[in-house]
Amino acid sequence: MTFTRKILLGLLAGVTLGLFFGESVGGLSVVGDVYIGLLQMTVLPYIMLSLIANLGRISWSESRGLLTSLCAVFLVFLLGGGAILMLSPLAFPPADAASFFSRTLIEAPEVIDFVALYVPSNPFSAMADNLVPAVVLFSILLGIGLSGAPHAGGLLTGLDTLTDALNRVNKLVIKLTPLGVFAIAAGTAGTMSLDELGRLQGFLISYTLLVAAVTFVVLPLLVSAVTPFSPRELLMVPRDSLITIFAAAKIIVLMPQLIENVQELFRRHDLLDEEVEHGTGILMPLAYPFPNLGTYLILSFVAFAGWYLGRPLDFADTMSLEASSFFSSFVAPIVGIPFLLDMLQLPADVMELFVVSTVYTDRIRVVLGAMHLIALSTVVMAIRRGVFRPDFRKLAIALAFSVVAVGSALMLTRFWLQATVVGSYDGDQQLLQIEWMARPVIARSYSDELPSVAPTDAPPRLTRISERGTVRVGYVPDSLPWAFRNEQGIETGFDMEMANALARDLDVSLELVRVREPDISALIGTGQIDIVMSGLGRTADRLRLYRFAGEPIDLTLGLLVPDHERKAFSDSTLLRARTDLTIGVVQRDPAFQRQIGELLPNASIKFVNSPRAFLRGDAPDLDTVLYSAEGGAAWTLLYPNYSVVVPQPVLARLTGGYIVPVSDDPWARYINEWVKLKRRDGTVDALFEHWIGGGGATPSTPRWSVARDVLGWDIN
Repeated sequence: MTFTRKILLGLLAGVTLGLFFGESVGGLSVVGDVYIGLLQMTVLPYIMLSLIANLGRISWSESRGLLTSLCAVFLVFLLGGGAILMLSPLAFPPADAASFFSRTLIEAPEVIDFVALYVPSNPFSAMADNLVPAVVLFSILLGIGLSGAPHAGGLLTGLDTLTDALNRVNKLVIKLTPLGVFAIAAGTAGTMSLDELGRLQGFLISYTLLVAAVTFVVLPLLVSAVTPFSPRELLMVPRDSLITIFAAAKIIVLMPQLIENVQELFRRHDLLDEEVEHGTGILMPLAYPFPNLGTYLILSFVAFAGWYLGRPLDFADTMSLEASSFFSSFVAPIVGIPFLLDMLQLPADVMELFVVSTVYTDRIRVVLGAMHLIALSTVVMAIRRGVFRPDFRKLAIALAFSVVAVGSALMLTRFWLQATVVGSYDGDQQLLQIEWMARPVIARSYSDELPSVAPTDAPPRLTRISERGTVRVGYVPDSLPWAFRNEQGIETGFDMEMANALARDLDVSLELVRVREPDISALIGTGQIDIVMSGLGRTADRLRLYRFAGEPIDLTLGLLVPDHERKAFSDSTLLRARTDLTIGVVQRDPAFQRQIGELLPNASIKFVNSPRAFLRGDAPDLDTVLYSAEGGAAWTLLYPNYSVVVPQPVLARLTGGYIVPVSDDPWARYINEWVKLKRRDGTVDALFEHWIGGGGATPSTPRWSVARDVLGWDIN
């Protein structure tokens, strides 16, 4: 059996095992991680030694010609990628989306240190931190320094010996590829959510078809039209390397094999000489840190984001994406894509979908990246070897087939999504259908009426609650996601489940009373409610009116804004300078409104009962509504054309709390200590992730598998 067949057999067996046993074989991912670690072990030293040795033995004039050819071909490749990227919005018809709160929403954007990324001020630190561009630059400079240096021959011979030793070690590890591929495939297939694949199919289909078109049609045909190598050779020679790279999801681990693949192409045509051997050893490591077509085309996720959010990119957006994509492709997609989303004023929360997609897209991205490096090195070495001879007839045919392949990929995606996906937004249903983490206690709800009271309902509350057999919890309506009614009319949310936990711990039943904030003091005073649990933050005016107990959560102030205006509200400094800004504030709190007025001195402040009117478009006089970022994310699920923005630097933070009777010290002390207990035992964190972070919207049942769901085996 050939090695390729062994790899394919390992891949197929791993996927089959993962689908059959599901999450129970997820632990095999550890074996895959060991395999990838062994591959990575030798690669960075190999790149360094290979660059230093190969650059050290050729003259600067030779290196200059090689680098000039590399730059020219590299730019041609990226121009082609840019043309495909500009067409990528054609694949997506419009749709709507939003997502739950993520802590990244309130974090300041990470600043990219391009100097540290590319300039090795401390080469040893760059090696330890795996900063490949900086390590490559250090190796290039050291290799150029050795070029022509006296007595460098012995050192270069030693470097060749070390490079050969590292290559031998890498080849030993490569023999484990079928086993490593099997473990990686089983772990991934066993744990990847089918629901996640369903939500992402628009991007997964479009990117897969584009990668397939460019990898198997565009690059082989175009390279074949200008070199002596056939399209079949360009695909068959590196096939083992491409399969292994797909499984490992990393190009760098197969760098020595990719270099040998290019050399094998020239060897088959009796064109391999010392210049080709040294040149490929320089070109591949030199080109690796720079953008490849796989990384470039994955920026089409920005076009997908516009489709998913119901804001397909128009021509101006597409040109902005095109203009900024070149420099964005020089950094990791996880860094470059958020920049492009901000530039095009698309909500950053869609990045969560991209992160999910990388489980699969990282694998096909590196396959295209590897083919990019092979094609780039092949064309450059053909130029240096004197066998770069464009056949204009073959080139015209190759271009025609390339246009058809790319166009077909885009149109097939569009037709499929139009028929199966458009109109399937369900973020609002995900919020309204979140189930309780724990079984609710017996509860009675009061909407337009109030519980009856007796003289014994006055403080002390702990005694009265025990005697009455029920705790009365007030909540303010429309307090998403702290307290709200689901489609069945049942009060749910973070604080409603906290209220249930409180009733369970007190061993009483629960009465839930819908109240207006101005009535809270009177209702607590009469005993008609014992506590208010509704995501209320401590403010100066509320501290004067009420007594707070417990600190279940910290709140970060954000702004609810239309999607297309997100960027305009992301900078606190620019907001302070605006004179045309009208902000709706939900808290009926003069002190809090004065605080906001001091933070944004030129803005007009207006009180609103709820963000709902603004989000429905019924408040044209408002530019934005101030709301907690934690709560605002839930509102955007109901109104996906809006986003919650946390201006940087952060405007202000509040501490949440529960309102209790002013004069009842034992009840206040109990609530203080009870909330501390719930924080320490993990209840608060679990409820936060469940209701605010959206964990409750994800089914907790094990992932589908043949063994459990078809054969009925107990594999827990």
